[in-house]
Amino acid sequence: MNGGTWQRATSNAKSRWLRSKRPFGSDQVVKEQGNENSEATYREQRLVKTTQTSILFLTVALGATLPCLAQTPQPFEVRPAEVAFDELPVLNASEILRPEILAGPHHKVREPVSTYFGANQFTIDSDFGVFEADGNEMLVRRINEINAIAELKEVSRTDQYKNALVAAAKSPIAAAKNIVTDPVNTVANVPKGIMKFMSRAGESVKNIGKKSESHAAEGGKMQQMIGFSDTKRKVAAKLGIDPYSTNSVLQRDLDGIAWASFAGGLTFQVATMPIGGPALTVAGVASTFDEMLREKSPTDLKIINRKTLLALGANEKETERFLNNNAFSPSEQTAFVLNLKSLDSVTNRGAFVRAAGETSSDEQDAIFCVQTAALMAQIHKNDKQPLARITMLGDFPICIAKDGTIIVALQWDYAAWTAGAAGFTSDVQKLATESGKNRNVFVALSGQVSPRLRQELEARGFTVHDRLAPGPLK
Repeated sequence: MNGGTWQRATSNAKSRWLRSKRPFGSDQVVKEQGNENSEATYREQRLVKTTQTSILFLTVALGATLPCLAQTPQPFEVRPAEVAFDELPVLNASEILRPEILAGPHHKVREPVSTYFGANQFTIDSDFGVFEADGNEMLVRRINEINAIAELKEVSRTDQYKNALVAAAKSPIAAAKNIVTDPVNTVANVPKGIMKFMSRAGESVKNIGKKSESHAAEGGKMQQMIGFSDTKRKVAAKLGIDPYSTNSVLQRDLDGIAWASFAGGLTFQVATMPIGGPALTVAGVASTFDEMLREKSPTDLKIINRKTLLALGANEKETERFLNNNAFSPSEQTAFVLNLKSLDSVTNRGAFVRAAGETSSDEQDAIFCVQTAALMAQIHKNDKQPLARITMLGDFPICIAKDGTIIVALQWDYAAWTAGAAGFTSDVQKLATESGKNRNVFVALSGQVSPRLRQELEARGFTVHDRLAPGPLK
């Protein structure tokens, strides 16, 4: 199968949600300098991961699990045997990326960019190893992180940093250093590293003062750990990066500088700022999101997000399932909630919360939810097409505008005309014509639509807008 929800929907799948959205690999793979694996082994491992994950992602969003496929064919239904479909292209990075994204002082994106699994697949050579980025959104994030790593390494060479380490070693909290600066050994290979531990620490603080005296002393240390977490968030905010990133290279250097700042009083200035925009798209409230991420602990964010979700109509069960789904980092969780909150007066937002909580299983799922909700909010804020409610096509969230228009919003890098696209198109048409109605259909994509897909959709009366969130694209 080739190409994602628009690209493929006919293979067997194990997850309802993953079949209903963009099917690209979920595991970011970083090959650091000194890695003993050969390039061939590295590539083979990534291919296996991508293939396994894509099998989970793909199938049903574009029709395989939708019962309406077994119904009487509707007008314009496309039979795969009767038509020719797009061949998914391999793009050239130099032709599609903005110059500052293509290459910088510490990185260069390799030229071939495959478009399988609904996401552009990038490989980034850097001064700090080889990084893979599954999708436009992740490419921007990783490049900003590479620049941040370079900045952190520059700071670590200064006399101020060395003096701060000396001061930190004399600090009464020096014994805690291994916990906060060695997440690989302390929390062995946990993707979110130290911040996952910090989240658990935050929950434990609520019980301080309710235990024995010996535990009270431990509680004092826990408060100091939260102080480190607070410092780390502020260092990340200076650099314009997500403190909860899964980038292990970044986390290692970030922990080192944050420790010197927390325990040794290090201060430093940032020479460069992010070049590709925010790490996550938050519609209309970016400053609020940045402030929350900088000032609030993971526990505080969870409390705020719980209150917001309940207020917008999600029930307690689906709210707790979402908040406890580790596919969402605290930042991704908060961005998703803020995007849903910005859909003011839109009913049935709880359905999207329920689907996100039940079936998201990794970072790529979380990014899909965040960016799709952001696209919905972007459309809703446009006075020409405000939304009325969210409905579910299988497990896929579809919007209905106040004028009855069906809106399909997708975070998608490259969408082509395939058998899966044909099936999904038929399903959307059936939704548009149910109960004798003949609603308009608006397809909104973050990335690029192939000429053939545009032709086929417009021939069916669909309105198609692409590149609504082009990110790194020219």
